[in-house]
Amino acid sequence: MKHLLLGIVQGLTEFLPVSSSGHLVILKHWLNLPGEGVVMEVTLHFATLLAIIIFFRRKILEYATKEKMTLIIVGTIPIALIGFLLKDKIELLFSNYLLVTLTLSLTGFILFLSRKSKEDKEDIDLKTAFIIGIVQALALTPGISRSGVTIATALLLGVTRKKAFEFSFILAIPALLGAFIINLPDIYGTDIEPVSLITGGIFAFLSGLLALWIFYKIIRKKDLYLFSYYLWLVSAVSLFLLLIAQTP
Repeated sequence: MKHLLLGIVQGLTEFLPVSSSGHLVILKHWLNLPGEGVVMEVTLHFATLLAIIIFFRRKILEYATKEKMTLIIVGTIPIALIGFLLKDKIELLFSNYLLVTLTLSLTGFILFLSRKSKEDKEDIDLKTAFIIGIVQALALTPGISRSGVTIATALLLGVTRKKAFEFSFILAIPALLGAFIINLPDIYGTDIEPVSLITGGIFAFLSGLLALWIFYKIIRKKDLYLFSYYLWLVSAVSLFLLLIAQTP
């Protein structure tokens, strides 16, 4: 049941701009699942990767052209370098509950800034792709929403909502695939039962498809910044619960 819940939360929060990693850290803390660390998270991310591929299957073919593929490569370089060089240090952050309460608030602030965006670019150039890629790399920190900050950054750079949504998630494909491959040895060495990983993965995939559809409807109405209030609430409540738990 716990892994089913983690799968549903992963699927929904991976695509909504509220940070799946942050929610998983908080849930695992209160569900007493501290030992699973990055293993379960990477498994769930692979399931949501499949959801992205299904949802954007037609757009992915468009990005297979030389020009657009270059944008993806340039946007992927920052997260590839940081993920490879700082892998062990990043994994340690997934046990830092206090950090997550703060980074969730930071994500909310970035989303809130996007309400002032001026959307006048239908196309993304190499410079814009690289900047979005840097922001995506920063989202390796739990509590920073990858989809939220990359889309918000694209909007602040003048990219249209539809193009920002599309590029953000297609850019996630190599990042999620790379994370899964790098951490594959850890999955084989874990004590988690395979049925738990499979259960979580299935529900992450199904809820991920639902979340993508919901987010697509929301982003078309320019309501991205409204998620800020949710993130600030979750951050405040999580911090309050932590303080209560530590009070003698």
